[in-house]
Amino acid sequence: MVDIFGYLAVGIGLFAVTKKSILSFRLWHVVSCLCYIVYGVLNPAYPVLASGALFVVIHLYHLNKTRPSRGNKNTSHDP
Repeated sequence: MVDIFGYLAVGIGLFAVTKKSILSFRLWHVVSCLCYIVYGVLNPAYPVLASGALFVVIHLYHLNKTRPSRGNKNTSHDP
C-alpha cells in the first residue's frame, strides 16, 4: 500500500517533465513531491522525505516570485 505513493510520485514526476510551461512543470512537480513526502513518512525513508520537502520549498518560492503582485496592477487612476 505504501509503495503506491512512491510509484505515483514517480509517475507524476515523469509527467511534470513533459510540460513545456515552467508554471505547469512546477505545479505538477509539487504534487509529485507531496507524494514523495507521504511515501517518506509512511515508509519511513527520511532522505526521500527531506528531498521532497526541499523541492516543495524551492518550487513554492519560485512560484511566489513569478506571481503577479497585487500592487502592480496596470490601472491608470493616477491624479
